[in-house]
Amino acid sequence: MKKKTLTTQQIVLYALGMAVVFVATLYIKIPNALDGYFNLGDGFILLFASIVDPLGGFLIGGLGSALADVAGGYAYYFFPTLIIKGLEGFLVAWLFQKYGEKIKWVAYALGSIIMVVGYFFAKWYLKGSMIIALGGVAENIFQSGVGYVIAIVALPVVKRCLHQKKLNIQQAK
Repeated sequence: MKKKTLTTQQIVLYALGMAVVFVATLYIKIPNALDGYFNLGDGFILLFASIVDPLGGFLIGGLGSALADVAGGYAYYFFPTLIIKGLEGFLVAWLFQKYGEKIKWVAYALGSIIMVVGYFFAKWYLKGSMIIALGGVAENIFQSGVGYVIAIVALPVVKRCLHQKKLNIQQAK
């Protein structure tokens, strides 16, 4: 099996993605009465997963969000969040890598479904009640919908910026 070497640019992009997801999750949030909170982190998971490889998608989604849970007082959600948001980012990045941007609508929808279903089961397990878990589904659907819109709107802007950066680098050589 061939060992993959990350470039400096990939490492920086992963770190930037994790930081943006962390900040959007921890500081742009609205707590709810059911032991959770609405945040904008999902939009940035979907966005960054659109431009990185599956490993980056997993790290950006999983670690960015899970570390925000720890910093925000929800440390018991660290592992569920790492897995759920990591899989969300991984799947979206994998789909973009395999099929390209033409399937962004489907990729974002599938990533959002992973998040909603994943947190339903995580909350059911952690709280021991399917009723409590069901109470969070509507909020998670809304959160993923807002994230979907963020990614759809921001992706063309980000792609244009990345393309311009490549042109500037090529002209400088």
